[in-house]
Amino acid sequence: MACNLKPWLNPHHAIVEFSDSAQAPCKDFYHVFVTENEIIFRWWKIVPPTRADSHTPPQERRHTYEEFLEDDAVHSEIQRLAGDNVLQYLKRIAEGRIDFLMRMPDDVLKKILLCLDLEDMMRLGATCRQFRHLCNEDDVWEKIFRRTVETPVTSELETLAEKEGWKRLFYTNKLQLQVQLRRQMRLQQQQQKCS
Repeated sequence: MACNLKPWLNPHHAIVEFSDSAQAPCKDFYHVFVTENEIIFRWWKIVPPTRADSHTPPQERRHTYEEFLEDDAVHSEIQRLAGDNVLQYLKRIAEGRIDFLMRMPDDVLKKILLCLDLEDMMRLGATCRQFRHLCNEDDVWEKIFRRTVETPVTSELETLAEKEGWKRLFYTNKLQLQVQLRRQMRLQQQQQKCS
């Protein structure tokens, strides 16, 4: 691999690391671990203890990137357990095509998100779990709300946002927002009278 990957390694010194259970109907478990030099694929056969092959030990295949690209047997096993998307992803890594965007810190990714149009941000949120999570983070929506909505941010509005979330408030029309704010103020007044 031509570039220095050290800054992109996780705490376990992996570029990529994940585990999951296999696609249905298989119940096997697998683990993918990609270092700077090799791709390690492990899998455990999950079968009832009464079956003859119930004591099969876990399997592991370690390959350099070049070896991985040539091993059709491990490709078949990855495809069976993890699916074609995972296989293609690992092949791209072995070919040197690494998704650096996914490895950036969340605070940097949030700054990037805030530069996008809402439509583009929602499209990005549909690409993977990490971006879906980031695109729905409350602090991202608070910044979007504050910069785009003309409604002044009062302490009552902040309290309502804590309860409902900034994204929901962003998509609430002005009339509904005023009704919710009045309810919030009445609730606070009632709580103050009771105290």
